[in-house]
Amino acid sequence: MQPRLVGNEHILVPEVPSPWWHWGPAIAMILMAMLGAAGLLISALFPMDGFMKHYPEPEHPGAFPENGTSEEQDQWNNSDYRYEEWNQTNNIFETINNSGLYETQMWVGGLTVITALPVITLLLMRHKWAFRAATAWIIFKSILESFIALNVQYMMDDIFSHFPEGTPLPPTWIYSLSGIFQIICCNLAMLGVVVVCSMKTAEDEVVPPSGFHIS
Repeated sequence: MQPRLVGNEHILVPEVPSPWWHWGPAIAMILMAMLGAAGLLISALFPMDGFMKHYPEPEHPGAFPENGTSEEQDQWNNSDYRYEEWNQTNNIFETINNSGLYETQMWVGGLTVITALPVITLLLMRHKWAFRAATAWIIFKSILESFIALNVQYMMDDIFSHFPEGTPLPPTWIYSLSGIFQIICCNLAMLGVVVVCSMKTAEDEVVPPSGFHIS
């Protein structure tokens, strides 16, 4: 509220909120949508299942040369290490491809971008429902991202099964927990921005010059 001189009296009139309280979040969402769309395009052009095609399977070293020279045995050890390393990497990528996480990330990313478009439109129009729509979008986005974080744990269970016994590995629930924690922190920050912008654009009640003017 700011005072304005009317006749010989100062009365309080509501200030006109800056349009940037709406346009700022809209621009941020536009950038997020553009980055999300770019990520979807890159994932579609370079699918993960084609990664191992660039690394052909090494030749199997065969039986260990027990009667060979030390040089031949060292060479066999190196060849066997490369062969086992390639197989382990290939098994990990096959596990990722068979987990369905890639497809889940694609449709989650697509839904996030598509649902952001009407919210961006409402913010640019400075519609009265814009910030409520933005809040609903943030909650919707959080649920989808948490769903992916939970699926990561199941995928890590399968990936760790390809490691040799006795390999020191962290518990798989750490991956989901850390992912959900990051999602909550990021989306709470976004929600805080939306709440502040909403409060800054709330319509103030005009205060009369004195209580005698209240009917």
